[in-house]
Amino acid sequence: MMLAVFMAGIIAVTGLPGGFEQATWGMTVEELKKVAAVEKVDLEEGFNYAEHMEEDPEVYARTTDQHERIEYYFFEGKLYKIFIIYDRILFHTRFYDRLTEEVKNRYGSPKEAYMEQLFDLPIQHTLWEDGTSTLDLRKGAGFIYQVRINKAAAQKKTHAQQKRKGI
Repeated sequence: MMLAVFMAGIIAVTGLPGGFEQATWGMTVEELKKVAAVEKVDLEEGFNYAEHMEEDPEVYARTTDQHERIEYYFFEGKLYKIFIIYDRILFHTRFYDRLTEEVKNRYGSPKEAYMEQLFDLPIQHTLWEDGTSTLDLRKGAGFIYQVRINKAAAQKKTHAQQKRKGI
């Protein structure tokens, strides 16, 4: 019994996921298509993807049987960010609180929780980090969603964008 409690404590502080389901950081689009039925998001139709702050996104998406929209973002041909957007009928504080507790139970206490104003809309963030990944549970703009990010790739993308803007 004591061993089970001890083991549960170890599991609660394991590293964050390096992707979602069978999709892992660094995968190519071709590799992703082998494990998930995704379609390329048509960027010509406006902002039909969640990360409106993303510059020049390469995004693939699918919808789950639970009506979640999963979006996969690529940089330099490699998977580096995943959005899990929950069905809008679930948009309420109790659902967000339950998700937050589930993530806490699995990965420990969040690094931080804060509110952000984005396009004049309040966005609540609860953020976990480890050496490789960030998991940002968000509530706002009529949605609840998880954002999973490969930290090294995101930093590399930010640096490349800043370098381009500086020229």
